[in-house]
Amino acid sequence: MASLSKGSTCLKNPLYSDDTKAMIGCLRTLGLEIETTADQILVHNDISCIKDKNYQLFAHDSGTTVRFLLALLCLVPGVKTIQGNKRLNERPIKDLVDSLRELGALIEYCHKEDQLPLKISSSTLPFHSVHLKSDISSQFCSAILLISPYISKGVTLQITGPLISKPYIDMTLACMEEWGVMVTEKEEGGYFIPAHQCYQKKQYIIEGDFSSAGYFAALAVLTKSTITLENLNPSSLQADRKFFTILAKMGNVINYEENRVVIQGKQILPIDINMENCPDQVMTMAVLAAFAKGVTKISGVRSLRVKETERVVALKTELGKMGIQTEDTHDTLTIYGGSPHAAEIDTYNDHRMAMAFAVASLHLPGILIHHPEVVNKTFPEFWTCLRSLQ
Repeated sequence: MASLSKGSTCLKNPLYSDDTKAMIGCLRTLGLEIETTADQILVHNDISCIKDKNYQLFAHDSGTTVRFLLALLCLVPGVKTIQGNKRLNERPIKDLVDSLRELGALIEYCHKEDQLPLKISSSTLPFHSVHLKSDISSQFCSAILLISPYISKGVTLQITGPLISKPYIDMTLACMEEWGVMVTEKEEGGYFIPAHQCYQKKQYIIEGDFSSAGYFAALAVLTKSTITLENLNPSSLQADRKFFTILAKMGNVINYEENRVVIQGKQILPIDINMENCPDQVMTMAVLAAFAKGVTKISGVRSLRVKETERVVALKTELGKMGIQTEDTHDTLTIYGGSPHAAEIDTYNDHRMAMAFAVASLHLPGILIHHPEVVNKTFPEFWTCLRSLQ
């Protein structure tokens, strides 16, 4: 949004991780002037600076970067090729490509249908009505919403089929409104975004991250400790705030105070819960469920099968090493909790696998987590923060 805003925009309280560095790197490749300091990111210009030439953009392992940038690249000059590392290139992208093509984008698959790399040669989107399948990733919807104010005739976005992880859409809409863009939610479903709007924000303070906070909340539960997590907005729209509600249902006390949350760990009760709206916390929940005396059933897990790794399979494999029986269907994961034992945990180049099983490591001495550096994708300071609790 800062790259679409005229003039300089200051983003306060940023997270510097592999994902945000990937986004910054791609925008710099396009010619945007971005200044980074310890506590802020300054975006000095906007996409009007982008010249008509060839660009090679590399998103590393960042799915968010690819999806949001793919939409943005349809509005800027030049011939743009975007790709990532092997696993990112394999992750589904067709539904977003099809919708952008419906808006008039010229996008080609460089090698294989439904996979990166992609070549984008359009610089405008002439049409204004689009249908989108968003049952794989809410980021497909967010990507189109974010660029919609800059499409000349406005956009009517119709969602076809189920919409996964809707809280992330709500968060996108709230950010757009805060930056000066109005979106109308249609009664029959979908959204209308009028033309001739623009993002206007000179400074934006980024909230603390409930996704990262979830690991420490789970640690409080597992160790029956009290942990205070600072810099969290108690009324945040972030999807992973729901994880704290789930912990309360498992028998723990969660207190929301001004700019912080206090977790009093009491117990881990088995639970039957749908986590479709907070899928990034499924791994943490599965690890906690391994210690619950009973059967925990987690539904709404289908999106995990196309993440950084096939997370359902990865969870079943690693929990199995710890002596925990599991079963799954396409959209459910059932964990038969009990008394897990320590094991060597493979992380599959997946940051959330490493952090979820790290929660268990403070309760079960002897757990060894391979390739701990994968946390750099979203939480480079994770191990430092974890050690500070020991």
